[in-house]
Amino acid sequence: MKKIAVVFVMVHFMILILWIMNSAYLFSPIGITAWIACVGAGFIIQIKLDKVMKIRTVLAVSNGWMVFLMVTTVFFFSLSALCLNIFITDGSLGAPKLSAS
Repeated sequence: MKKIAVVFVMVHFMILILWIMNSAYLFSPIGITAWIACVGAGFIIQIKLDKVMKIRTVLAVSNGWMVFLMVTTVFFFSLSALCLNIFITDGSLGAPKLSAS
């Protein structure tokens, strides 16, 4: 179980690198599904590890960081879509339109 936990920490590090690079592989539907599955499996392994092992603490920090990245990604895409929608519908990014009457 300890070796599996180390592998998951390394996978989390690779996900972090792909997230920083804004990789299309990570943000594809398959990549996001694998990302969520990896974090879920990491939490399950974290629960099954003994409470005194250092790798459990490292895995807990890694899992927490992955959840933070997911929340940040959802927040970023939500705001990007909102800003894009405002720009497309109004064309002026919220600036008032002047009427020529």
